[in-house]
Amino acid sequence: MHLKYMLMASALIAGPALAQGQNPAPDEGQSAGLQDIVVTAQRREENLQKAALAVSAVGGDTLVKQSVTQATDLSRLVPALQVAPAASFTQIYMRGIGSFGANAFAEQGVAFNLDGIYLSRPAAPAALFYDLERIEALKGPQGTLYGRNASGGALNVITAKPKLGETSGFVNAEYGNYNAFKTSAAINLPLGEQWAARLSGQYARHDGYMSDGYDDENTGALRGQLKFDNRAGINATLMLDYGHVGGKGSGGTIMPLIGNGRLGASDPAVVAAYLAQSPTAPVPQIIAKSDGFQNNNYYGAALTANADLGFATLTVIPAWRKTDLDFQSYASAFLIRDIEKSRQGSVEARLANRSGPVNWVAGVYWFDEHVDARQRYDQGSNGLQINSLLDTRSLAAFGQATVTVAPSFRVTGGLRYTDDHKQQLTNFTTMPFVGFVSPATGNFTPIFANIPAVATSDVHFRKATWKAGVEYDVAPRSLLYASVATGFKSGALYAAAGQNYSAPENLTAYTIGSKNRFLDNRLQLNVEAFWWDYRNQQVSHLGPVQVASTPGGAIYAPVFLTENAGAAKLYGIEAEVLFKPTSDDLFTADIQWLHARYKSFGYLAYSSSGATPAVGCAVTPTSRLAATAGAAIFSVDCSGRPVVNAPDWTVNLAYEHKFALKSGANITLGADTRVQSASYVSIDYLAGGRQGAYMASNARLQFEPAGGRYSLTAFVNNLENTTIFAASFQSPVKNGVLYNQLRPPRTFGVRASMRF
Repeated sequence: MHLKYMLMASALIAGPALAQGQNPAPDEGQSAGLQDIVVTAQRREENLQKAALAVSAVGGDTLVKQSVTQATDLSRLVPALQVAPAASFTQIYMRGIGSFGANAFAEQGVAFNLDGIYLSRPAAPAALFYDLERIEALKGPQGTLYGRNASGGALNVITAKPKLGETSGFVNAEYGNYNAFKTSAAINLPLGEQWAARLSGQYARHDGYMSDGYDDENTGALRGQLKFDNRAGINATLMLDYGHVGGKGSGGTIMPLIGNGRLGASDPAVVAAYLAQSPTAPVPQIIAKSDGFQNNNYYGAALTANADLGFATLTVIPAWRKTDLDFQSYASAFLIRDIEKSRQGSVEARLANRSGPVNWVAGVYWFDEHVDARQRYDQGSNGLQINSLLDTRSLAAFGQATVTVAPSFRVTGGLRYTDDHKQQLTNFTTMPFVGFVSPATGNFTPIFANIPAVATSDVHFRKATWKAGVEYDVAPRSLLYASVATGFKSGALYAAAGQNYSAPENLTAYTIGSKNRFLDNRLQLNVEAFWWDYRNQQVSHLGPVQVASTPGGAIYAPVFLTENAGAAKLYGIEAEVLFKPTSDDLFTADIQWLHARYKSFGYLAYSSSGATPAVGCAVTPTSRLAATAGAAIFSVDCSGRPVVNAPDWTVNLAYEHKFALKSGANITLGADTRVQSASYVSIDYLAGGRQGAYMASNARLQFEPAGGRYSLTAFVNNLENTTIFAASFQSPVKNGVLYNQLRPPRTFGVRASMRF
């Protein structure tokens, strides 16, 4: 990390107060000290400081203060977390473990859960970030208590629930540069003694951060909840939600950056720079346009029912989700046109006891998903059409128990068995450029081959995952814990006439941690050391797949596939410090050091021109037959390289001070920063795909009149206007030409809030 960034970080103490949640419950007699936050990361309510696992929690009020309205905003809140856009999809990485999900075949490597419901689609984490109680970031494999594909961790979004006997609500409205307007509201209504309802919604928009209007936002969402509680052990909450994401969608720009760095893919200067790269005209070219769009709709229904059976509580959660995608994007230097309809149903049933020497939970899980996708990719001198019917059915049984061996010593063990059944019927056609009609006579009309193929799959992925741990109460407010846990991500399908699925990936995590409160509950110090063994990593990229067979051997063409590419070792330490010297001051620091390197990492690359691929790794040619004359297939070896999206150092710092006025009003000044060392955001390992060390800070000034019902806040995010790369993708037909996606520039505005 550059020294200047460390010095700047020391001068500006900043970063979100992760443990300060919405509606916290202070320790008795410690109202002036740090407040507790209740989490359900282990499928039961418990104090975050007493949960023997690596988890960070961000309260709903912090999300509002940080203007979080979409998943990609979460990157600046949790050091272990990196969230990046990919057209209309969302890619979530936890300490470098995640998935480059960019098509209908992809599933997350970090499980995304809404009120305990697993959402499988990479596009699903949209139009959900409003009226939240908290977000929990679970670091490391969650193979025991959670549904599917939690090899790298889990991101739990918990909504605010209806409250019996209470009429309350809030309205937030925000306006800022880029013509940003965001508003969210909620109302809680009592319906007799045993019923309550809550209705909430959000609308968020801003103009594009790129010169051509891309990287905009246009989101609307509604959520309705109805709660029944007879206060005698039976309660249930029904939730219905709808979200719409419109606008032009995510944008990209060519590397190296031109001008101010925010010239979009369809900006004339970027188009000219792209067209100047080989191969040039008359070889067919794709020209990015300003007609990209999103018309994505999300629907959900879920019932969470609990019954106290005396010896245990029975919880049943049937849920249904529908995701309809319709978008067009040029963010990666070529045209992506996607129409995708997915339907997901799931039921989880579990029993859990509430007290006693053995604290246990046991359950079963059923998941069923159907995806109907029509995807088209136009790269100028190469085209691809994929029409897929995809089905996934998953069954699992799980259990975990914590046994109190001695008053201060406990032992935990857990086991889960999962059976994933995946099927596909995919018709796909590759359309490579093969030459011109008659170039000698000046007829440069391009000729494209049409290579149709069919992919069928019917495969099971079965795995037993487990967890073992110990925990010891060193003092009333000091916990020491250690665990070994395993997780797996189910094999991924892709379009190919031959081998068309990857093997599951596996991760074993060793963790030792300590959670402490000192100085009369004013100082919190949590430290976690970890060592992860990552095997059979699934890497998604444009590579060769079999499309035909000939007497001379299999023929390969370029398709976005997922293959098992490597194994990695990751180890490091994370420390979280909260210090509240007075009732009006709060310092926080969350520091992570991570060493993440590939032991082995190899994959196949397709070169349309036959030239050696432009990658920062060892490359050797293969004898595989390419679909067109002149094309070639190479083997790429990136062993020893850093894991993508895994910076060595990440530091979040924050300071907040409240000034009490004689009138009873308050003025709160807050500042936070994220300092991050360099990391790669692409497996190409080129200079253009490397994000250098950076510092990005936020500040806010809030005025709250006496009574606390109203507040007015002025804020600025990314104060330094730092250009930060979120993702990088190499052009499939122009060797070495990278297009990067960027995180937001400096934004500022005012926010008004009212609570009743």
